[in-house]
Amino acid sequence: MSAVAGQRASRAPRRGILRFRQETMESMFGYAYTILMTDLLLVLANLPLAVLLFVAHDALQAWPTVLLLSLTLAPSLAGAFEVYRRMRGDAPPRPFAAFWHGYRSRGAPAALLGLATALVIGFVLYDGAILTGTVWAPLLAPTLAVVAACALVTCTSAVAGLVLYPQASVRAIVKAAVYLSVRRWYFSVFALALLGISAAAVLVQPVLGALVPGLLLYVVFANAEFAFRRALES
Repeated sequence: MSAVAGQRASRAPRRGILRFRQETMESMFGYAYTILMTDLLLVLANLPLAVLLFVAHDALQAWPTVLLLSLTLAPSLAGAFEVYRRMRGDAPPRPFAAFWHGYRSRGAPAALLGLATALVIGFVLYDGAILTGTVWAPLLAPTLAVVAACALVTCTSAVAGLVLYPQASVRAIVKAAVYLSVRRWYFSVFALALLGISAAAVLVQPVLGALVPGLLLYVVFANAEFAFRRALES
């Protein structure tokens, strides 16, 4: 009897380890599935822009059309951020339902933020095209680049704030996003680098690059969430 009890005792930890490994693998596959589904939903929500980037030989030359079609990015970003928010919960996330909920509930204010950001970036690009080759280009180009970068980071942080704090007003979220983009500038630089990598991957290789934004945007969302939490704590 003692030998049988010893064998059962020796098997118990192994079963626990196997169960732990199985749960870990299931969790990893669940996160990978959620990220891939978010990538697919982002492509579907921005299908005209995705098609243009796929067929255009030089998307940078067609920047007015790209900027116009990019107006769908901010609402789809709200949907993706809602998926990432629910990934923090105990229940396994349902990517399509979470994406649609974020798109439907926060898509309208996100679209207004995206429109304002597109106007700022369009103004910067238009002025940059006019100043090209003039003596003012070396002086004003850095300033215009900083303005465009601040607008992009503020919009991304504001969309994340809309998802994280649905009870707050849009005005309060935008003010907080502007404050964070300037005060916590290191978070802004990190988020801008990730957004730049995502855009470069899509522009260089639209098919394979479409698999990159989902993971990097999750890091952008986590970065914005941490910045908002630090601001509230202080």
